[in-house]
Amino acid sequence: CSVACGISSCLAPHRRRGLLPQRAFQVPLTMMAVRTMDIAALLLTVAVACVCLLPAPVAAAADPSFELRDYDPVADPSSIVTCGKARFTVLTDRLVRMEYSSSTNFEDRPTLAILNRKLPHADFTKATDQNQLTIKTASLTLTYDCTKDFSSLKVASTGSAFQPWSYGQPNSGNLLGTIKSLDQLGVTPLNCTQNANITVHDETLHCEWGLVSRDGWAVVDDSVNWALSKGAEWWDSVNTDDVDNYFFGHGHDYKGAIADFVKIGGSVPIVPRYALGLWWTRWFDFNNQDVRKIVSDYKTRSIPLDLFVLDMDWHKKNNWGGYTFDTDLFPYPEYSMDFLKNNGLATMANVHDANGVGNYEKQFPAMCKAMGLDPSKVTTVPFSMINKTYVYALEDIVLGDIEDQGMMHWWIDWQQGGKQGGCAGGKQNPTIWTDKIRCTDAKRRGKDKRDMVLARWGGLGTHRYQVGFSGDVKGLTWANLAYQPYFTLTSANVAYGFWSHDIEGPGDDPEMYTRWVQWAAYSPIFRSHDRGMSGGGCAKSAPNSCSTVKVWNVPTPYFEANRAAMTDRAELVPYLYNIAKQAYDTGLSVVRPMYYEFPEANEAYAADQDGNFGQYFFGDDMFVSPITSPASADTGLANTTIWIPEGTWYDKVSGALVKGPKTVTTHFDVSEIPVFVRAGAVVPTIPVPVGDTVGLAQRQYTHLLFNVYPGASSGSVEVYEDDGVTTKYLDGASATTSFTYSRTSNSLSASIKVDFDASKGYSMPATRDFSVQIFNALPLASVSASLGNSSAATSADPTWSYDGSKVMARIDAADVPLNAGQTVLQLKASFISDIDDAKLSGLVGKFSHANLAKQVYDETRVTPGAHVTDGFAMKRAASVPVSLEYLASNKMTSEFLTAISTYDALYVNATAEANKAKAEASRKAKVLALLAATA
Repeated sequence: CSVACGISSCLAPHRRRGLLPQRAFQVPLTMMAVRTMDIAALLLTVAVACVCLLPAPVAAAADPSFELRDYDPVADPSSIVTCGKARFTVLTDRLVRMEYSSSTNFEDRPTLAILNRKLPHADFTKATDQNQLTIKTASLTLTYDCTKDFSSLKVASTGSAFQPWSYGQPNSGNLLGTIKSLDQLGVTPLNCTQNANITVHDETLHCEWGLVSRDGWAVVDDSVNWALSKGAEWWDSVNTDDVDNYFFGHGHDYKGAIADFVKIGGSVPIVPRYALGLWWTRWFDFNNQDVRKIVSDYKTRSIPLDLFVLDMDWHKKNNWGGYTFDTDLFPYPEYSMDFLKNNGLATMANVHDANGVGNYEKQFPAMCKAMGLDPSKVTTVPFSMINKTYVYALEDIVLGDIEDQGMMHWWIDWQQGGKQGGCAGGKQNPTIWTDKIRCTDAKRRGKDKRDMVLARWGGLGTHRYQVGFSGDVKGLTWANLAYQPYFTLTSANVAYGFWSHDIEGPGDDPEMYTRWVQWAAYSPIFRSHDRGMSGGGCAKSAPNSCSTVKVWNVPTPYFEANRAAMTDRAELVPYLYNIAKQAYDTGLSVVRPMYYEFPEANEAYAADQDGNFGQYFFGDDMFVSPITSPASADTGLANTTIWIPEGTWYDKVSGALVKGPKTVTTHFDVSEIPVFVRAGAVVPTIPVPVGDTVGLAQRQYTHLLFNVYPGASSGSVEVYEDDGVTTKYLDGASATTSFTYSRTSNSLSASIKVDFDASKGYSMPATRDFSVQIFNALPLASVSASLGNSSAATSADPTWSYDGSKVMARIDAADVPLNAGQTVLQLKASFISDIDDAKLSGLVGKFSHANLAKQVYDETRVTPGAHVTDGFAMKRAASVPVSLEYLASNKMTSEFLTAISTYDALYVNATAEANKAKAEASRKAKVLALLAATA
């Protein structure tokens, strides 16, 4: 039995769990050794050795975790198969851990990447035939010669998800992952072989391969990772296995691979809701008055703002880093923090930890006391990432004092090298450790605060510590802008879904700045930031060369486009928060590659680092193709090529229903962002009222809008909500609002259900307003509502309105009571006539471009008919949307339908007029391109 199985490998799991005496196995199993062994131990040795392929005994309960949830790194014994010097753990039917240990001392500790191996048992069979082990799951078949190393290890798909795999086989189809940041880097390959020798700030890029591959399989090598102590609290030592691999055999089910990874790697925490709003920061010597001025600038211009970040100038200037407010700038820090809090703004400050804690810091004496040092004999407590006493004292005493003054979160900046603070480098680095510590401080302290950092990627496992800081953008160029969407969508392949990029623009190119703002509006995190290019030497020599970080410091058309994009972002908070909950549940990112939805379409893989096909899914129901190249010099419009995937999609720019698959090239004004919504989808939003745009994301929803897009006869959405700031959601303190609808050509029925359990700790407002916005619709002929549940019903009194520019009918139901349990609001509406999608499709874009074209000609007073009696089509075509609102509100049905049915002919006449206009060539080229783009 010992020859067939290897006594040592068989006994290892029992010995580690304390079920066998340690000393009995420290000498070879010879007759002399047997004489020294306890007889009971010998009998137990033989018994266990003869059943070495049977599961080990049930493990003890998991240690309480210092991470978001209490993970258990020890797998269920029923999922483990040990064979010779190898151990296999069937984690799911498509995910298998494969270990080889020459000492048979297999690794059961958590690592930086993997925290949780105790998953529900996945059914499998195992068999041995002349040392040949075969493990079969519903999806995989693993074979291995138990007398050899892993050179004999093979995995095959039980179907056709991938070609048979052999240990060590190159993964040429890997879809890549991410790197530490973009500091000092322009367009950089994400292939870990190609960037292996790049270092920035004396630290590697911590490049990780993707968990997904066109080959249908991927392998995570955890062999050289650092294992952690009990509860994943602290560094312990390097993984004891010779080989520790995780085989992902998910075929092209990329979402499934990511979902399985977060089961073992830990959940992505739900970021605070305000983090999904809009951030402001700038490297500038702001004082208390400057802070107020920035908030006022946002308020008076009705620009959304939700999180105020103080860059490094907030602290004393004795060193590059610091942990004490500069009281020349903030004499009473609490007062400034209270001002921000009272305006509904969250707060964050930049820290550079590498300097340690100097004797100029307010908490230096207390820090010395915690470290057992005499403050009169030292000038600095050196930075350490391996001394637990230092780290916890830094967090609780030094940073804790600033948090007591009102600071909520930390932006962890440069640590000056991968080996700083005593780290070994590589997997043990200060980047991932500062991320981890500050994202778990609250739990360690026994608080339910929702921690968040702004920090760089430190390797696989950093997905648990959001948000990502991509570093200082190297240069404000179109190439760097085009690279950011690609960089962001690819990081979804390692579940790192909340990258935040610097959003600023060159002072002499407002178009580029606006395109950067628009990309940010449909990115994971919107953070306006300047690393220092907006001031300094440029202000002395060439002010126009200074960068722009204030979205209003541009000509009016660009400011209006900037504010519109930021308003879009603010409105989408419920949609984004749904995605954040989905990230927690499944690991899916905000921005996702097109191939997650269309893995068998070659075009879905076309995105590249140069910005070609830089489109991506933004949650489940939208895909976005941000403009990342300059406008044509001939037309003033940006040309872009977009792949429309299979299905029907609503083009938000044109209002057209577009069917794929196909590739289209079209033109976009600087005010336009190519966004496509799945036909029939319902997108939840909130209103962003003029004059009330600051601090919206932090507030509980008082008004939800359900945006119903055309192209389907039914649809639904569920809106998730919780308090947005604590971890009570882990215990179910939340609510959901579901919206379902069905429609015919002349009617719509909808149901809104609000479900919550106040006993779990989340309270809802007494009432809430609801609105339904139906795109590509006609005005309503009637609308009614009923409110109640299974035992009672009361009448509601909804109102409706019409927005001609959006071709949208809107139903409003105000002050709907939200009682504990479930509230049901039923809506029924009929339209003035049958809706013909073909006639309404594309009107939004024609209305918009007719008005834009008129404005271009108006600037030089050459619009046909502007000063003479002949010529009317351009003027009339631009004026129809508001006329439709008048006709709808006055129930002039016949006139309304006539205006719709005759508009295409009017648009053709307007185009002909534009072509004949006596305008300069460049102006005419732009007008004709505008009118042609939606013709």
